[in-house]
Amino acid sequence: METINVGIFGGTGRLGEHLVKILEEHSGVEIVYTHSRKKENVKGNLNKTDFIFLALPYGKSRYYLSKIKDKRIIDCSIDHRTDSFWIYGSSELNREEIKEAQYVANPGCYATSIILSLAPLKEYGLLTRLKICGFSSISGAGKGLKKEENVLLYSAGREHPQIKEIKSVLNLSDVSLCCYRVDSIDRGLTSVSYSDGSLVNIDKIYKKFYKGEPFIRLKGEKEKIETKKVQGTNFCDIKVLSDEKNVTAISALDNILKGGAGQAVQNFNIMYDFKETLGLL
Repeated sequence: METINVGIFGGTGRLGEHLVKILEEHSGVEIVYTHSRKKENVKGNLNKTDFIFLALPYGKSRYYLSKIKDKRIIDCSIDHRTDSFWIYGSSELNREEIKEAQYVANPGCYATSIILSLAPLKEYGLLTRLKICGFSSISGAGKGLKKEENVLLYSAGREHPQIKEIKSVLNLSDVSLCCYRVDSIDRGLTSVSYSDGSLVNIDKIYKKFYKGEPFIRLKGEKEKIETKKVQGTNFCDIKVLSDEKNVTAISALDNILKGGAGQAVQNFNIMYDFKETLGLL
């Protein structure tokens, strides 16, 4: 098996530390460079890297791109998700483009949950106006916050920064997203999306669309969607319901893994033709 020399910028951050943990056990990777922005701590040699993961806060990747522009890159931040020079890294939807890409913009956690739960409906014209409710855990707010019994509505209507990528990927003009943070939970995220219209045999449509996908688990009408079932995994659990007037799509994932570091490694595996589940199962 080929070994790829990897560098990580932001290796001690919320996503970066999980990237390091996964890649240290990945049989196709040698970490030869790490950079910590806050601690001003650099280890290894950037010139020896073949590939770079950027796990930096919003707006910070631009300070480092000039040094690494000739390398293959996955950026875990929001900075390039709607940039036409970057491939949007939705592993299940853009696999062929990711395989050949030099620059991949890893999707956001809410965007991943919402897009994967709705993508099979795109060709049926049901995605016109969307109303979405989302619940995330305290880890979504970064490192350092303490758990407490609290629910915070932190973004409502059209405020959330990931709405832009959701609209771009699903070709939508109108999205309303209300996001709550549950401060008593460490990890996990759920989204519930409501769309006008109905569809016959919706379960068959989803099964056909996601056939063979290793990290998509479709749930039946009587099965529950629970964050505890996806915590510590790269799975996205999806359940979809349709009545005479509406389609409701529900999904859950680990916001740090499938919504961040895990999907980044999944994309890395695609780019280098490794088994897609390598280091993740």
